[in-house]
Amino acid sequence: MPTFKPKILVVDDEEEARTGLARSLRSKGYDVLEAATGGEVVARAKAEWPALIILDIVLPDLPGTEVFESLRADPITKAIPVLLLTAKPDIVAQVPAVREKSEQYRFLEKPGRIEDLLKIIQEMLTGK
Repeated sequence: MPTFKPKILVVDDEEEARTGLARSLRSKGYDVLEAATGGEVVARAKAEWPALIILDIVLPDLPGTEVFESLRADPITKAIPVLLLTAKPDIVAQVPAVREKSEQYRFLEKPGRIEDLLKIIQEMLTGK
């Protein structure tokens, strides 16, 4: 009997951080997609329809804040929950969509504990 594995898109330009997080998520039973640039995110989200996107704010080509705004503005991707990861929480507070309270996004300061990240992911995916 097949088991449903929620699909998570992990976006981080730091390969070690991205692959480490992806490995941890896979060990917890998630189906994980990876992306290293902001340019990949919207296209992958539309094609793969992940249950959650974990998005680093600092990316080499586009700021993660712009990627987040693009996801929120697109009718196809606006319902996908986004967990913003940042070492600069003051940047997240400047994003207009973040100021609108929603359960569709959260943010976590880097570096964080994997246990905290897994708890937030579970909450975002289940609403509990």
